[in-house]
Amino acid sequence: MEKLVFSEQKGWQEKLSKEKKRKIYNFLNSHDLYQFKNNKLFRESVISDENVNYIDGFMITLYFSVKNLRSIPRLSGPELIKRFFINKELSKKKKHFFIGFEEKELDEFVIRFPYLDRKKLFGYNPPYIKGLEFSKEEIKKMSNIINSKKIDFVWVGVGCPKQNILSKKLFKKTKAKSFFNIGAALDFVLERKSRAPKWIQEIGLEWLYRLVTDFNHTRKKAWKSFVANKYLFKDVELKSEK
Repeated sequence: MEKLVFSEQKGWQEKLSKEKKRKIYNFLNSHDLYQFKNNKLFRESVISDENVNYIDGFMITLYFSVKNLRSIPRLSGPELIKRFFINKELSKKKKHFFIGFEEKELDEFVIRFPYLDRKKLFGYNPPYIKGLEFSKEEIKKMSNIINSKKIDFVWVGVGCPKQNILSKKLFKKTKAKSFFNIGAALDFVLERKSRAPKWIQEIGLEWLYRLVTDFNHTRKKAWKSFVANKYLFKDVELKSEK
């Protein structure tokens, strides 16, 4: 079976600004590794050549750091959003489409990053689905928005594994330069949801913080993340950057 290949994120902003090929950016943790091993659609969505998989998980970071005898950094969705939109060279003159967010929610985003042109920000919150794949009609609707508005960057926040499967389909049907699968990252940036304190994040216990503060929503995900640790030794690979 294929391995889940990660890229090191050192200098990612410079790489992104110089990247000429269209890409899908994923920020993956142990729960995503579980999905990779147990969900065919998700696995197919993150192994194709257009994907860049960054580490957003303490155990995966720890594993690669020990294995390579050096510190391997990780990059979370909320951290990427903050650093991306602070970088005016990357974001200011571009058109952005946020999937999973209402248009009115983007007004708050402009308050946080006031140099952005509100007219270049677009949002669409698709209907909830129980399965993993959106209907052909929804795919067509989102594709038409991306192509008609000539969107540069698509930010997908509908949760794993749905967002990764959706991005792969939209990637094929649109011309947007980059897709970012960010989960609930925008909610954290807008402070609608609270992240664990920084020191808890740094010691890798953010999952425990979420489990205590939101047990019903987090317990299954926490268990799958725990189970996924057994896959680290043979099912992941780190692609060193030159």
